[in-house]
Amino acid sequence: MVDMTSHLPRRAALALPTAALAVALLAGCVGSGAQSGDEASGGAADTSAVEESAEGGGDGVGVGDADRQVITEGTVVLAVDDPRAAANDAALLVEHAGGRVAERVENAGSGVDGVQDASASLVVRVPATEVSRVLEQLRAFGDVRSVQLTSTDVTGDVTDLDARVRALETSVGRLEALLAQATTTQAVIEAEQTLTDRQEQLEQLLSQRALLADRVEMATFRLEMWTADAAPAVAQTGFWGGVSTGWESLVTAVGTVLLVVGVLLPWAIALGVVALLAIALRSRMRRQVTTASPVATPPAEPVGVGGGASSGDVPRD
Repeated sequence: MVDMTSHLPRRAALALPTAALAVALLAGCVGSGAQSGDEASGGAADTSAVEESAEGGGDGVGVGDADRQVITEGTVVLAVDDPRAAANDAALLVEHAGGRVAERVENAGSGVDGVQDASASLVVRVPATEVSRVLEQLRAFGDVRSVQLTSTDVTGDVTDLDARVRALETSVGRLEALLAQATTTQAVIEAEQTLTDRQEQLEQLLSQRALLADRVEMATFRLEMWTADAAPAVAQTGFWGGVSTGWESLVTAVGTVLLVVGVLLPWAIALGVVALLAIALRSRMRRQVTTASPVATPPAEPVGVGGGASSGDVPRD
């Protein structure tokens, strides 16, 4: 750093570090990595250059194939005679290749020897440079039913993280220099707080960078081992795969409808019988009521001769 105080009066030279520290603290509230709190001391140009390099390298332009950062992940399905024994051999193979087993699950099968319908599943991590050789050696264990590996290019992410780490390291270094030149307690407290924030951000970026580097260096894939009769069928792709999937869904839907009909049919029959009995009982009750209470007709009254005479009057001669 160029000493700008050599051409200033002594009083101005003493006041310059404090002023520079205050400006740096104000500027530090704006950025989060690339725009650091030391812009007032001439670090803005360097930080901008780092940001431009990150933006330029984010899409992998100008990066050779050997320098690309690729994450390899996937699944391998094997049909073997004894899944548990094959799992042991696969674990030894991975360890000899410089890898490790991250997860292991074994399921005992039926039968006398416990092999029928048995299965084993391993999540293995092997060096990315050893993936092809490990897959080739796995073919000796049994029938490889499927291999599904995906490669994700993260060169841009790695370049961006590296640029941010360099910018924060530069910011931390300059904040430490400003802290050493602070002359007041308030300036020291503010500088330490800003420096702590920058260091936390730097540690987070370093952790992300280490995790990404580990995923690039070590390929991760799941190794599933089944007996020949229990191995899952390989899913078809393309047009015929779509036809097969549609037919399976149709069969499943029809089976579901038939199942629902089969469940509801006994209930429907029972409810129908109850309804018929209720209708028959109601009709019988109506017939009984009609027969037991017939409608009676009143007797006709005789009409007298003189009008108004009762039926007991005897007419005179």
